[in-house]
Amino acid sequence: MRKILVFGNPYLKEDNLAIKIGKKLNIKGFETIICAKPDDLLSHDLNNSVMLDVAKGINAVTAFDNIDSLEFSVIFSLHDFDLSFFLKLLKETGKLKKARIIGIPKSYDEKSALREVKDIIKEVFQ
Repeated sequence: MRKILVFGNPYLKEDNLAIKIGKKLNIKGFETIICAKPDDLLSHDLNNSVMLDVAKGINAVTAFDNIDSLEFSVIFSLHDFDLSFFLKLLKETGKLKKARIIGIPKSYDEKSALREVKDIIKEVFQ
């Protein structure tokens, strides 16, 4: 079974939309897993997974697979290591060749995001 790995911080309004969407996803052939931290990636077969997270710099729900297009966040402490950092690290170490990622704009409408995420998964990833 394919997996939808959902990232975000449930306690931060600007970072919890993917988690809200992930809890409502019910797509045949996919298991949705809410990940507590980016290194949860190591526990899953990433070749059979789709990652869902909020993203800066996009205006619509967007699917992409180019890890190099991800921007690093400024890192001041260990709390600042985010999904993009771990994906790039996995790529650099040869553990990940390609990632399937769906980004949701931070302030996007929840109902629209849910519909669009479902459509993208059904269209692109099944």
